[in-house]
Amino acid sequence: MFGPDLDTVSKQYSRWMIFRVFWLPYRTVFNHRSRWSHGLIFGTLFRVVYFMGALSLAALAGFVIKSFFLGGTAIGVEPLSAWQQFGELIRSNLGNSFLPAAFIGLWTGAASHTFTDMAGTYIKTGRVTEFL
Repeated sequence: MFGPDLDTVSKQYSRWMIFRVFWLPYRTVFNHRSRWSHGLIFGTLFRVVYFMGALSLAALAGFVIKSFFLGGTAIGVEPLSAWQQFGELIRSNLGNSFLPAAFIGLWTGAASHTFTDMAGTYIKTGRVTEFL
């Protein structure tokens, strides 16, 4: 669900169903198969950071809307503090190696996708020897 094809209308994008609206800005900023969306170094990192930022903004908007309708002030939680608390919760319940292992799993899936895209492109264009 965090694969490189979130910048197009793809299976990965469609799996988000009603929450695919989170990926619309990502789709407009990144070109398909650019080094920033399909890149081995930055692709997965950008998608994870982007998703965390979009989720933080959505949560903040929810708190502001709730405070507007119920009166009072919006909850005073800073996004960085909330993510630190989330990280501590994950580490205390799942261990210190869970978050790096989850990121490596996301990166491995994206890397395999990128390599198959590259192989397909080289085969279609007849440049197989350049790929090998």
